Amino acid sequence: MVKKITEKIKESIAEMVDSGAHISIASTTEKIAKKLGLNERLIQFTHIELRNKMHELKYRKTPVKKRILFLPHCMRDQKKCAGHYNSEGLQCAKCGNCKIGQLVELAEKKKWQGVFIVPGGSMVKKIIKKYKPRAVLGVACYNELTMAFDELKGSNVAPQGVLLLRAGCVNTDVNIDEVIEKMELIERKNEKG
Repeated sequence: MVKKITEKIKESIAEMVDSGAHISIASTTEKIAKKLGLNERLIQFTHIELRNKMHELKYRKTPVKKRILFLPHCMRDQKKCAGHYNSEGLQCAKCGNCKIGQLVELAEKKKWQGVFIVPGGSMVKKIIKKYKPRAVLGVACYNELTMAFDELKGSNVAPQGVLLLRAGCVNTDVNIDEVIEKMELIERKNEKG
């Protein structure tokens, strides 16, 4: 059921973007929400997907070696996590106790510029300033993603975001397929470069 509604949201966004609609993200989100009868989480998903769509072309054109993946440290299993912290966030031990290890391994396999497991926005800013990626993919709660998109306005960094399924700052969750889908958004000619 959720998969079908999220696909409908993506189709509605694509239709509005494709029509060249000159309306604000807030009013577009409201129109889609009203049209589809969305709950609060799906309204937030719609808002993030609209912002994703605005940056998707530039993101697709960015080679993976110029992309950084940001994951929230709250996705780890606090009781079982074998990772440790340093000045750039949580260093994943790939212990298999959460989804973080899978995503770290995939990004490493595909040779992304970097993966950072961070506690929040201030560390994201510091890492972007230090490593100067051309694109970023962030997994976070609605408020953190909204702040990140706002912070990157007018920069040369193409953002994409994936909303957590369950927020709350502890033992959060994400649809790993959505993250992988965003990771794989790339023009074929850029796949290796």
